[in-house]
Amino acid sequence: MRKVSAVLLLLLLLLPPVSAGGVSYYPDKASFEEFLQSNTTYQVVPGEDAWARGWARYVDAKLGEVLEHGNGTTVLVGNVYENPEMRLLWNLTGLPESFSLSPMVVVVNDTVFITGAEDNIYLTHEAFSEIWAPTKEALTVFAVLALAIIILVVLSLRKGRDYSPRFFILAASLVLSWFFVSNEPSLSENSVNFLFEALTVSSGGASSSPLATLVGGILSVIPPVDENLWLVHWLLLLSMAGLFFYVAPRHERGLGFVALGLALSSPVFRSEVCALGSVLPGVVLMLLALALAMNLPVTPGMGRTVQVLVLSFATLVASLVNPYALLFPLFLALTYPGRKSMNYLYLVLTWAGFGALVRVYGSDWLASWTSFQFNVGFFEGIVSQSFLSLVVLLYALAASFRKIRWKGPTAFITLSTLAFFLMAPFVEGLFPYVLVLISVLAVRLVHSVIQT
Repeated sequence: MRKVSAVLLLLLLLLPPVSAGGVSYYPDKASFEEFLQSNTTYQVVPGEDAWARGWARYVDAKLGEVLEHGNGTTVLVGNVYENPEMRLLWNLTGLPESFSLSPMVVVVNDTVFITGAEDNIYLTHEAFSEIWAPTKEALTVFAVLALAIIILVVLSLRKGRDYSPRFFILAASLVLSWFFVSNEPSLSENSVNFLFEALTVSSGGASSSPLATLVGGILSVIPPVDENLWLVHWLLLLSMAGLFFYVAPRHERGLGFVALGLALSSPVFRSEVCALGSVLPGVVLMLLALALAMNLPVTPGMGRTVQVLVLSFATLVASLVNPYALLFPLFLALTYPGRKSMNYLYLVLTWAGFGALVRVYGSDWLASWTSFQFNVGFFEGIVSQSFLSLVVLLYALAASFRKIRWKGPTAFITLSTLAFFLMAPFVEGLFPYVLVLISVLAVRLVHSVIQT
């Protein structure tokens, strides 16, 4: 009987722990949930490598939403090969040391092991995804920033002496109503992987892309939890709504509300900007670059240099998410021929800055944007998703094509839309950007027809 018991125990230890999705639990998930719901305190002990220290920041921040810091339970992050404390206590689990290289949550007495290797520990995010407790401080900061955005945009739009401030308040109300009825978001695996990379950078690890360096710097200031990413996401949505008004005609900013409505009429666009990922930041940064390019006044002397520096910086940051934003300086030079020195300076600064980033980080981070493959369903998709915008655009072109002024901001948007439209069938990530540009162009062309 003793021999049979020994064999059964050995088999139990050799069996893989209970798995739920990408992360495994030992002895079971209920043990971890019991830990989260307990009154115990905790302290996080990370491994020595930067990736373990970075992920430990996420684990610490998430646990801090439901538990207090203290010496009650030790939470070890990493694996036995780079976390000395985990190596000392791993024998408590009774599992082989190689198991610590898999994404696991192991609960033994007063010790919790969050394990994995550099290429998979981010999958343990799943174990913490059910913790959803935005702090009062985060909600307060969100409310203050949202109010500040609304006030700044309204005050800026009041200079036009039209109804555009009221239209923006209506757009902001739409976004905030959307916020209050929205469900808790879920991060895709790619988004979690990027979060992990940014956290690694924030903890002193090497970065493979300038965007990871930028986000890592931001996450070193704010707690790197899903709730804060969600709140930032809604601030970006509110900013996007405001920026649509600044790519509308200068004397008819209220048409930005129409452009926003045309873009949001696309179910694909709505789903893309609702998801926590790179699409919404990319769209916001593109709109910011376009708005600055079309609205910065030409001032002599040092003021012009400062303006070009601001514009180049905005375009360069936009290119970190969508490198095809680098085309904007070229299009601006072609459609604003009267300010050559300013255009050339903008072009040189932006492209030189991007060249410097490629020299530092290499070009691997551009792979997803340069792997061209023709998408046979693109044209059907663009017609179905931007039908209203295309109808308005075709009407404007048919009504008064010859009367449209092909220099200045409308020409700039036209050239940008045409270029992105021609590239989009070969570059999958450009689809939401094309939807935005078509919506903006449709509004501007209709305004040009009415004006002429």
